[in-house]
Amino acid sequence: MNSLQRMLEVLSLFRDDQPVIDIDVISKELGYPASSAYRYVRELAGAGLLVRLPRGYAVGPRIIELDRHMTRFDPVLSVSRDIVDDLVRKTSLDLLISEWYGSKVINILQKSASDTSALDFGRGSPINLFRSATARVVLAYLLPRQLRRLYDQTPPEESGAALGTWKEFSKAMLRIRKDGYCISEHELSPHNSGIAAPIFDEKHRILGSITLAGSSDRFNAFNREFLATLICGAANEIAARIAS
Repeated sequence: MNSLQRMLEVLSLFRDDQPVIDIDVISKELGYPASSAYRYVRELAGAGLLVRLPRGYAVGPRIIELDRHMTRFDPVLSVSRDIVDDLVRKTSLDLLISEWYGSKVINILQKSASDTSALDFGRGSPINLFRSATARVVLAYLLPRQLRRLYDQTPPEESGAALGTWKEFSKAMLRIRKDGYCISEHELSPHNSGIAAPIFDEKHRILGSITLAGSSDRFNAFNREFLATLICGAANEIAARIAS
């Protein structure tokens, strides 16, 4: 890992339970000497990526500026707004668009049919890689070595015992690829279900996924084949627009 990568790794320390970091946190969690930690936060603060507070450092205003830019011009979001609105109108389910990033699936959009949605996967929320259709439909299209590495590195408390052995899990991923979509029931919430399809770029590389989700009662009011046709059609249209 070079110096630039080490510096950018500081930004990975921000979590819901750790909104502010300091030199001690950086040194303890990343193993950097204090002199390096001071240098990295000085550079990041100078670029607007961090802001100094009495208790340490928080995410800086440059992040907000970049998020605004992404909200307006992200390739997936910019071609899918009418598709999103149409699916929400037709189903009254919530719609999520998520993107694959590093070794994470991050939600970049949640569109709800009402203000009383039971889902809480707003912009920037990481999605559990193994317990949701949103992420599993992405994993299914990774290279086998990427998938095996994620499987081996994920502790059982995060992945869930239902994964079974590597052989069983890899077969489940192949089934998702064959179907072209993935259904999740009661995994992230005991009362919600969802269906997701993969989104690809112009070279058929996995970018992320699009998901319809909501209360299981509402979800089960629809025929599964109907929902599969809707979500796969939407994913294919988004991919076609990206390619063009």
